[in-house]
Amino acid sequence: MILAQAEIRKELEDGKIRFDPPLEDRQWGEAGVNLRLGLKFTKFLGKKGVAFSMADGIGALADTGLWHEEVFEPVDKFGKRRTYALEPNEFILAQTYERLWIPRHLIGMVEGRSTYARAGLSMHQTAPWLQPGWNGQITLEIRNSGNNTILLTPIIDQPCQVTFLALSSEVPEKDAYGSRTTDVFQNQTQALPTQKGK
Repeated sequence: MILAQAEIRKELEDGKIRFDPPLEDRQWGEAGVNLRLGLKFTKFLGKKGVAFSMADGIGALADTGLWHEEVFEPVDKFGKRRTYALEPNEFILAQTYERLWIPRHLIGMVEGRSTYARAGLSMHQTAPWLQPGWNGQITLEIRNSGNNTILLTPIIDQPCQVTFLALSSEVPEKDAYGSRTTDVFQNQTQALPTQKGK
């Protein structure tokens, strides 16, 4: 069962679903929540002759030195809002502004919004599920498939949405996401783990 807005609000009021910082009224949908673009952008730096294997996990990629993370201030020294210019065919990782906690009786699903998709932006390439017990910011895999540069504005743009589905039974705490050493994205505050093998 997909939760409607009233049910999501009830879960929020009961402290079962949590968002930090709190949501704004403009973020609510009929059966989901739009999430704001955060302040961190991680870009893949392609280098000829460099190869890596994903067999050892995402940590192997993090240790290649092929990624550059940029942390934005929302405004520049003149008070103007800063934007990230995403070029045609460019791929980046970016995080949501909100940190999200999902209780063990729900599972979340993150998807891009059609407004952005129609401009050629895909917001979540694959693996949209946020498992029961999830805690952290959400990393978005963003690609500009259009022909023009697209400006992304942290905190203003709401490029993705999260919906919540009820499970048939609550996942035991020992089995929830974050209970295993392989759950490397629990509590994430950056796009990639920093230690090899994690």
